[in-house]
Amino acid sequence: MNKSRTLKIFRNCSIYMIYVVVVFTMLFKIGEVKRIVTFNVSGVNSLKSSHMVDKYVPKRIEEEKKVQMPVITKYRLTSYYHNDELNSGACTGTGLCTWDFTPNEKGWLTYKGKLVIAAATTYLQKTFGTVEGRTYFKYYDEVKLTIDGVEYPGIILDTCGACYKDTRVDLFVKDSKSVIDRGYMGRNMISVEITKKK
Repeated sequence: MNKSRTLKIFRNCSIYMIYVVVVFTMLFKIGEVKRIVTFNVSGVNSLKSSHMVDKYVPKRIEEEKKVQMPVITKYRLTSYYHNDELNSGACTGTGLCTWDFTPNEKGWLTYKGKLVIAAATTYLQKTFGTVEGRTYFKYYDEVKLTIDGVEYPGIILDTCGACYKDTRVDLFVKDSKSVIDRGYMGRNMISVEITKKK
């Protein structure tokens, strides 16, 4: 009798012990996280197999710096002066006149150290028409001209009628001895870069 009762007690205790071990194992497993799976609003898994990490490291976002390359255009360079064969006046389209300018050592007129240039401007497009792809200037636009390999700062102060017909700019000079002509038939053209738009 005692022996069978002892076996019954031992069997019941063993069942209780197994039950306690299972409960403790389940409790420890609940606190352990192996991976996180998240879903976006459409129900699609957005993190396929992301594991817990000790430290969050944000992605470095580097802004692309867009470097704008200067636009350099080849032009023919011609000259004009007061009372030339086309009867050019002493004043420019801006109202500034020869007495406002200073000639450099070549006899080219300058305004505040910049060559005085006439070009195809936006002001007479209705009169002369427009050509697709051609640059049209405004008064006081600043440019850099490379003439015979030498760079000069320039400023657009006048409108040139012939400049609407082909790609050219016109330099205001002191007299007929100061005239320069470059780029005829595409030979020895000058380079013009816009440095400041009005």
